[in-house]
Amino acid sequence: MALDIDIIRNVIEKLPFIKQVYFVRQSEVYIVGKIEIEFEGLENSLDFDFKIAPQYPLKTYESESITFINNELIAFSHVMSEGNICIHTSHSVNLEEKLIIDFNSLKNWITKYYINKEKDINYEHIVTNSIDIDNEYHAYFFTNCDNQFYKGEYGEVNFTPLNKGTYKNKIIRNFLIQNFTSNLGQKKCCKWGELYNSPQNILIGVYYFIEVAPVRYGKFGFTNFQELSSLLSSEFLDMLHSLEEQSIKKSKGLVVPLFLGYKISDNEVHWQVVLLKIGDFPLAGTPEKINGAKTGNWCSILVNKEIIWGLTRNCSYEYFFGRGVFSEKLTSKKILIIGVGAIGSMVARTLTRCGCRYIDYVDYDIKEPENICRSEYNIINGITDKTQELNRILSEISPFVNSKPLNNNYFELLIKSYFTDKEYQKTFAKELNNYDLIIDCSTDNDLMYILDSLTLSTEIVNLSITNHAKEMVCAFYPNMYKFVNHQFSSILKNDTEDLYEPTGCWSPTFKGSYNDINVLVQLALRHLNRLFTNKKQKNNFVIKEVDNNLKIIEF
Repeated sequence: MALDIDIIRNVIEKLPFIKQVYFVRQSEVYIVGKIEIEFEGLENSLDFDFKIAPQYPLKTYESESITFINNELIAFSHVMSEGNICIHTSHSVNLEEKLIIDFNSLKNWITKYYINKEKDINYEHIVTNSIDIDNEYHAYFFTNCDNQFYKGEYGEVNFTPLNKGTYKNKIIRNFLIQNFTSNLGQKKCCKWGELYNSPQNILIGVYYFIEVAPVRYGKFGFTNFQELSSLLSSEFLDMLHSLEEQSIKKSKGLVVPLFLGYKISDNEVHWQVVLLKIGDFPLAGTPEKINGAKTGNWCSILVNKEIIWGLTRNCSYEYFFGRGVFSEKLTSKKILIIGVGAIGSMVARTLTRCGCRYIDYVDYDIKEPENICRSEYNIINGITDKTQELNRILSEISPFVNSKPLNNNYFELLIKSYFTDKEYQKTFAKELNNYDLIIDCSTDNDLMYILDSLTLSTEIVNLSITNHAKEMVCAFYPNMYKFVNHQFSSILKNDTEDLYEPTGCWSPTFKGSYNDINVLVQLALRHLNRLFTNKKQKNNFVIKEVDNNLKIIEF
């Protein structure tokens, strides 16, 4: 249904800070208009064009479907390059109410940023118009480095490819920056996890640390290479020229990223990337002059050419997990997960998504197709070792997780064969004490008995689930064995008859959907995170359904 222009005009005219409505009319797509605003505290009135999209009063692509424009205000905060004011207002499906909300939001912007010239505390990245090159986009991910950068520093960047994706209906090539090596030979490495510190498939770019952002009005990235002339040294430009000359025969047309670094705080560096093509570098030669006299040498200068910006993303640990992370008291622990079936694979994946950085795991079993419906595994890899597939899964989630599978038979053959041998017990205890936390998801009573009998300094928690995933039992070392068996044999109504036996009586397992199991696992991990965060007494607990709600019962 078309928007009613008369209603829009009447609402606007009644607003007390609207001095004049020049016009309101229907264009081909938008309703457009022009207004003059005046109110106490505003020294001179301001004119704004506005346009209202057909979706109004609803949002479109999470943005307001009304736009206010004054291209003389682009130097102020929250104004885009075409002069449109960036506003975010409350929801309303009522046309009149939404108009009042949005126009008042414009008035509030004028007061806050135009009159009072307030600056936001949070840093906003510069605005660049990322462009495809050869019909493809390029994106580069970086982290904090282990050494500082200095103004005027330049050199080589090593990066490795990630999988391709789709961006704005075109292919996007994704890359991970590995390190920066300055012209003086100093190497600065990005702080990825071990699995992403790859020496293979290395690609090469260049960098220059300009220290200050390459912007106009404090926020809009440069659009022409000549705007960079005062920021880049002649030595660096000569290096670029030499690079192109050396590569032109074999690599003409190859995209070379130029990373421009600058500080956004005393301790944080950001990188923007400019995409160059060998054979089309924005350089020209000019006679070198000293005190107005030619030296006979040539130097390189930047020419009048449009900048093609690529995409960069800071994937440092703090940003990567900025939207949700477990307590550092848990994420910094070196963790071992025993048994990575339904429960263990969920535990491993959740810990990884919540920022844990050191996760090892062990399981003697392989993944079968029937395991997939209630675990974190996938059909694409077919029959395979559970730990090997889990290793791939975790590495695909986080570039910061350091994880590896242990010897698959360690607990089944070695520990169980020598569990009564005192000397071997000392060796086992020493190896297990290398971990800060062990999570036993094996549902193996024999192993639980052995672990309970060892003298350990590490923390152990056992996670066991009843048939049909009705309850989860969580027990801490020591005395796990006694507590868990008491719960299953005497307290909980665990159905041991209705088990799933796909291939006969030798392979029974509990029943339970992914949803049922995962709900219990997530609640258990949430509780464990709170215990570690608050340094609370770690009491054994059971998660069970009470009055249609899951409840944690501590003992």
